[in-house]
Formats: sequence, C-alpha cells, structure tokens
Amino acid sequence: MGNRIWVGLLAIIISTALTAPLAGEGEQRGRGRARGVETNQTRGPKDDQGRGRGSSSRTYQDPASAKGYDLGHDFGLIDGREGQRYDPVRHRDYRDADRGYASSYGSRDGYKTNFRSGFRLGYEDGYREGTRAR
Repeated sequence: MGNRIWVGLLAIIISTALTAPLAGEGEQRGRGRARGVETNQTRGPKDDQGRGRGSSSRTYQDPASAKGYDLGHDFGLIDGREGQRYDPVRHRDYRDADRGYASSYGSRDGYKTNFRSGFRLGYEDGYREGTRAR
C-alpha cells in the first residue's frame, strides 16, 4: 500500500513539472528560436531582439534540432557574408539530414524531420547575421 502512495505522488510531481510553464516562457519576440526549437544553451552575443544564438527560456532541445540549428546557422552565416542567395536546401547536410544520428534517438525519419526544422531556423538566423555583417 505504501508503494502505491509513493508512485501516485511521483506521477503527480512529474506531470506537474512537465505541464507547468517555465519561467520567462513566451517572452521572446519575433521569429526563429521561439518557433519550436528549444535549448538550455546560452552562448554568443544577443541580437537586436534579445535572442542569442542558441539561447532560449526553455530547458530542453532534442539532439536533431540542436545539431540542425548549429549547422544551419553556420551555413547561413557563411552564405550571408559571401552574398550568396538564401537557399538552405542547396546544402547537402540539409538534404541528408542525418548528421549526428544515433539509433538511441529513435526513428531516422523523425530525426531527419527535426534536423531539417532546426537547420532552417538556424540558417535563417545565421543568414540574417551574415547580411548585417557585410
């Protein structure tokens, strides 16, 4: 009987923690990071909207989105600085979308979907930074 009580309490605590909004959530403006890519990383300078590369008020980011965002940001930054056209799809990493995949992450197709989503967001942010730097 005592184990049932502990299991019930644990279930309540976990469900509350998973459904409660995190401090500062929803305070971001604009496009990019707030559209579903989540992270606990903080690095780099902030842009004019208060967002830093890889920063967010959320505490979790799946590995595929994180890897995709970082690679997309790097490619977007380079393309923007070099005056290339905006085209994330032309990059092989975007098309393959399996860099960093491990079977422990689940299905390869799901990984690819999340990777591409993160890549597009990162590319957009990087391209915007790159064109400002020219």
